[in-house]
Amino acid sequence: MMDRSWGRGSSWLLACAALVLSAACSAEAPYEPEPTAGVPPPAETLADEAPSPARTTIPQAVEETDHHDEEHEEHIGGEAHVHGAAELAVTLDTNFVTITVDAPLANYGLSEKTKKKSTELEKYAEGLTELMGNARCDLVERSADVRRSGDHAALTLSIVWDCRRPSQLDGLMFTGFEKYPVFEEVDAIYLGEAGETASATLTPDNPFLPFGS
Repeated sequence: MMDRSWGRGSSWLLACAALVLSAACSAEAPYEPEPTAGVPPPAETLADEAPSPARTTIPQAVEETDHHDEEHEEHIGGEAHVHGAAELAVTLDTNFVTITVDAPLANYGLSEKTKKKSTELEKYAEGLTELMGNARCDLVERSADVRRSGDHAALTLSIVWDCRRPSQLDGLMFTGFEKYPVFEEVDAIYLGEAGETASATLTPDNPFLPFGS
């Protein structure tokens, strides 16, 4: 005869085993709800709400470039203004030789904010140039003029000579390199009475501007 008590116990054991297996499966793969908090929004939303570094950096770079150009334009004021550089022109008209030198005030060791009068600056033409040749020239006039552009200033010096033998002129020596060491380079040009021209870039190693070929 079958023991009914065992059958009831066996059914209970089977039920417990089923519960244990169910619990084990639940432990191995617990239910996880789909994440909602902390998930980054779509790329389109980020683009609208928080501009990328490129979108903020590029305009700043453009603004800095424009600002630099404005400063540069203010610095030169439409003219070249380089400390150490200068421009020189020599013209011959009958017996008169006119020498014009244009350079920043700093080339002469002067503050560009100097309040000196033009008459006080004429002395800087002395010893700046020397005519070469046996032309027998006498000094006629010296003048000075200050041009300002923003915080910068340039000095234009004019020297006029009366030469009894202009045909004997060989050229001009820029002696300003020795007297004012700040001078580094001078763009020089000569315009003769008959339309002849000569040009040279003068430096401390090559300070001579020839008038003829």
